[in-house]
Amino acid sequence: MTNTNPYDKAHELARAIKNSPVYQDYVAAKNRVELNPAISEKILSFRNRQLEINRAQLIGEQVSPEKVSEVANEFARLNTDQEMADFFRAEANFIQMFNDVQEIIHQAIESELK
Repeated sequence: MTNTNPYDKAHELARAIKNSPVYQDYVAAKNRVELNPAISEKILSFRNRQLEINRAQLIGEQVSPEKVSEVANEFARLNTDQEMADFFRAEANFIQMFNDVQEIIHQAIESELK
């Protein structure tokens, strides 16, 4: 086994992520959204409603099915705007890639600890 510095590899991984098409697409979509204050505000408002539901669920509060449906419907409405749909798609792809990388690292470490 070679003696590699995990910090060097972490920096290498960060560079690979930043140079990936998935990340570049997300940054471009985010920049386009930020240039349009009306769209930015709609997304921020939607995120705040999502966050309210997530917080309530985390502390064990009951969230009404109507409220969950309302947020889901709002997401569907926002996605009818191509710019917002592109942003949400790019963001979801980046989050998926990031989660996959975390899972790969977790599984590799976890397998050694069993």
